[in-house]
Amino acid sequence: MLRESENLSDESRRLLDIAVATWSTDIPVDRFITLLRALVGLLARREEEDLEAAPPPPREVTIAPDSTSGVGSMTARGPIPEILAYWKRLDETARAIQAAQRKALREGTEIPYDVDELVTTSGRPLPLDRLRYELQLHAEFDTEGISVPTQRFRLHVTVPALTLLGASDAPGLLEGTTPIPPEMARELAGREGTWFRVLTDPCSGAFLPLPADRYQPTPAMLEHLRLRNATCAVPGCTRPASWASECDHIEEFDHENPAQGGRTELENLHMLCWQHHQDKTAGLLDPTRIPTGTREAGRTRWRIGRDGDQVIVADDIDLATRIAVEQLETAWRVHQSRRKSAASSTQDPPPHRLASRTSPPDSPAPPPPIPLRPGIPPGDWDPNDPPPF
Repeated sequence: MLRESENLSDESRRLLDIAVATWSTDIPVDRFITLLRALVGLLARREEEDLEAAPPPPREVTIAPDSTSGVGSMTARGPIPEILAYWKRLDETARAIQAAQRKALREGTEIPYDVDELVTTSGRPLPLDRLRYELQLHAEFDTEGISVPTQRFRLHVTVPALTLLGASDAPGLLEGTTPIPPEMARELAGREGTWFRVLTDPCSGAFLPLPADRYQPTPAMLEHLRLRNATCAVPGCTRPASWASECDHIEEFDHENPAQGGRTELENLHMLCWQHHQDKTAGLLDPTRIPTGTREAGRTRWRIGRDGDQVIVADDIDLATRIAVEQLETAWRVHQSRRKSAASSTQDPPPHRLASRTSPPDSPAPPPPIPLRPGIPPGDWDPNDPPPF
């Protein structure tokens, strides 16, 4: 029995023992062997079916924001032998670099892999965690000769002007969806040699449109559409517009007579993911742009499915604009209040009233009049300082 079941799993052997224990003790040997082999074969086939039905282990990399502000995480999942082998290569590489940095510091030679000159500044080698991060961040991909197209979009970091100036702590926005702390936003902006100005309505925060009149949208229009819709424009879709997206005409472009409709202008364009672009082409999605004021965020009415359910979605706006406007208005009110206070403090005080002639003769004499303060000459003057004369 042990020889017949040696290739079975522990669970199959347990089931085999339970089944054999129910057999009669006076069963002939030949019959016992025949039934045993049949049962072992049945259990073996079940194991093969379970192995075939079992899904393969996942091999995926996912990205998600972290609970810490301005921090994200990337998770790789796969078979544990592959994950451990990759980790071992990564860890050994980081340790080799760290050992080389220690040697360079000890001998006073050039420091290898000195990211942002942190080793030179601190006089200590980089921690292993930081080295592993930098190795993954700057890793080159082996595409076996496949040409990878350049990114269609820049990495968007929208930073309010007052935050850049240090006059506000309004956060920046990464790709229009992820807030980042003002310190990180200023640091990222300081590293770049070129900034792109984005105009927004001061009241609503709506992104002001840009003109265009051709079938293919310009790069500036694509950037504006990403600001207006950070994700696919279809209600409920969370696929980012930065990748896996296509620019689509809300009203189809008329190639034969472009003047008849479907113009390539911002009010007639939106970003859709590939799947929803196909659904719109198939007639499963029907968007209609709703007229709005020039200073309001745009809105789109979507007819979804063949039953015609309708949903109205508003465009994204720049949330920091309203914060900046409120801060400017507050600063202006404070400035006006200080000006009024300064003006009232510079006015001459009224002269002291003389005692009434009808006062009784035994009433105390009035105090001497307060001398008038000379006029304040023009220019800045602090009332707490001695008079400037």
